[in-house]
Amino acid sequence: MSQRCFVILFLIVFVLYGCDKFSPSKTEETKPAPIAQAPEPAPAPAQPQPPAAPSGPSTDAKLNLQQGMNYMRAKDWDNAISEFTLAIQKYPQYDTAYSNRAVAYMQQKKFNKAMDDLKEAEKINPKNPNTHYNFTCWYSLQNQLDRALDSLDKTLQYGFTEYDAFRNDPDLSNVRKHPEFRKILEKHKVFLKQVGS
Repeated sequence: MSQRCFVILFLIVFVLYGCDKFSPSKTEETKPAPIAQAPEPAPAPAQPQPPAAPSGPSTDAKLNLQQGMNYMRAKDWDNAISEFTLAIQKYPQYDTAYSNRAVAYMQQKKFNKAMDDLKEAEKINPKNPNTHYNFTCWYSLQNQLDRALDSLDKTLQYGFTEYDAFRNDPDLSNVRKHPEFRKILEKHKVFLKQVGS
């Protein structure tokens, strides 16, 4: 066999069997193709937010309340009620306006309307001492003395400090006669020199 035939045979064998050495090994690890990630969903369009509730009564509502108080000092109950009603219309959560309107109703002997307003004021602000004072007056006027005493206790518990009212307010004349009246005052360290009738 000539050398030339041998080279040709070698090349044929090399091509047929030797190419495996230049291809990737079957045992060699191949990395998998990266998995396509789903795109992040687009953020939802911003929804319009409702306007924030007012944090307190407007200046107009406060002016109506003040005007109502002026009418009460003048004992003009109808105009006081009108002003407090306007304040409530402008700021429906105005517990002070409800409580003061209740007082004007009591002066007109409209006790059911007064109680409705006191309940509304208490629902809005359960710890308003003036509202509980007005409950005390309402119950005293109705001669419901046990309830008047309970309200008196809450009045003082929540920080009422107009102590002269306990001595002088004619709406409290019924409850002042009760032996527990002074005890409740003293429980809250309120000592009156003389309590009127």
